Amino acid sequence: MTQALPRPILALLLICATTLLAACQSVPAPRGFNTEQVAALKAEGFTQTELGWELTLNERLLFASNESTLEPDQIERLGRLARNLASVGIFTARVEGHTDSTGSTKYNQRLSRARAVAVAAPLQANGMRFSADQIIGRGETTPISPNSTVEGRQDNRRVVVIITPP
Repeated sequence: MTQALPRPILALLLICATTLLAACQSVPAPRGFNTEQVAALKAEGFTQTELGWELTLNERLLFASNESTLEPDQIERLGRLARNLASVGIFTARVEGHTDSTGSTKYNQRLSRARAVAVAAPLQANGMRFSADQIIGRGETTPISPNSTVEGRQDNRRVVVIITPP
């Protein structure tokens, strides 16, 4: 013969079960960017990749051979970019400089870092913040095109801005 549980214990078990079920239904805090931030990233030419949001291929900054200097229109564009991102609460990014394969590995490493610094400067002047480890020189290690052609080397002389959720 089974004996019924006393009312207070039954009520307590019911409350515990209800609380556990409610906890299972709660939605965790959102991770990533909100709708407004995603819209701003897309409007600025970023695309979502496995690394985060990256400036798209046709929007990346290209440099002449052995150069790390930005043209005035590029500086203006980066300033606008930083202000637009800051207006939606995006204040930081990773800036990666790249080179083609001409020159020594050591030289290319320094040049790629100089390119990243050149791009980070107008972003920082317009509201973005960077730690030292967010401005990176990749040298010739990650080409996106073959270095055997003039066009391929031009493609590889670039800076990529990568934005990841906080």
